[in-house]
Amino acid sequence: MKKTIITFFAVAWMVSFAACNETKKTGAENGSEAVETEVAAPEAPAPVEVAPAEALKAFQDFAKEYGEAFNNITKDPGKYTRLAGQVQEKVTGMERRKAELTPAQIKNYEKALKIITDVNSGGSKK
Repeated sequence: MKKTIITFFAVAWMVSFAACNETKKTGAENGSEAVETEVAAPEAPAPVEVAPAEALKAFQDFAKEYGEAFNNITKDPGKYTRLAGQVQEKVTGMERRKAELTPAQIKNYEKALKIITDVNSGGSKK
C-alpha cells in the first residue's frame, strides 16, 4: 500500500512540475526534433509622463479619497486597505516631481500631504 501511495505522489509531483515548467516543447508525432519555445513574460507598460499640475490634482484627489475612506472605514474597510497600500507609491512619486511645482502648487501639495499624514497618524480628515 505504501509503495502505491508513494508512486502515486511521485507521478503527481512530476506531472505538476511539468505543468509549471516555463517552456513548451512542440514537435511532430513521428519523433522528429522538438522545438523549445519560451513563454514570454508580459512587458510592463512604459510610464506615461503627465504635467505637474495634473499629477498634483491626481495626488490631491487621492489624498481626499484616502481621508474619506478612513472616515468611512467601518462601511468599506477594503477601500481603505487598498488606498493605504498605494500611499507610499503616491507620496514617493510626488516627492520626485516636487521640483517641477510652482510655490502655490507646493502649498497645495503640502495640504494634501498633511491629510495623508493625519490619516496615517490615526486622526480623521475631511
